[in-house]
Amino acid sequence: MTVSFRPMRGIDAMTIERQPSQRVQLGLDRVMTIEMANDLAQGGEAWTAWRGTTPVACVGLRETFSHPTSGRGVQAVAWAILSLGLGSDHLAITRFTRRRIAASIYRRIEAICIAAIDAEAILSSFPGLDPAQLLEAVLCRKGPQVRWAEALGLTPTYVLRHFGAASETHILCERIA
Repeated sequence: MTVSFRPMRGIDAMTIERQPSQRVQLGLDRVMTIEMANDLAQGGEAWTAWRGTTPVACVGLRETFSHPTSGRGVQAVAWAILSLGLGSDHLAITRFTRRRIAASIYRRIEAICIAAIDAEAILSSFPGLDPAQLLEAVLCRKGPQVRWAEALGLTPTYVLRHFGAASETHILCERIA
């Protein structure tokens, strides 16, 4: 069965059984509420991937800044809610999302991804690393979020140390048009 895409409705996100890695965001274990889901659906561009009558993913670009005079979007954060058991649907969802990012009106799109390696552990052994060297060291092992961000056309650009509620290492990935 092929995957189809439709504009997201808040209720779509409520029915997805999220992957374990999707349950914690920036160190906070959060339960999705209908208000949060509606906010995602209405906060920029948002789509739901359907396998038949079952939503299997929601993806989108949450507008963070619009131009002060034109009102046109200039910056957004890429986000995704992925269900358990995506299997072969993952490729279709990745390709769709990559096309939407490439065609987006936003000048800057970013995603904040959990790192697979703790920057502090690296810096305790190599305290003199500059930011570019630290990024290279942290990216020597890429986690699934960073690999997916790259598949979507985003580039890892900066290490965010002690980031989020759990004070973890994250990677800022971006696309600048």
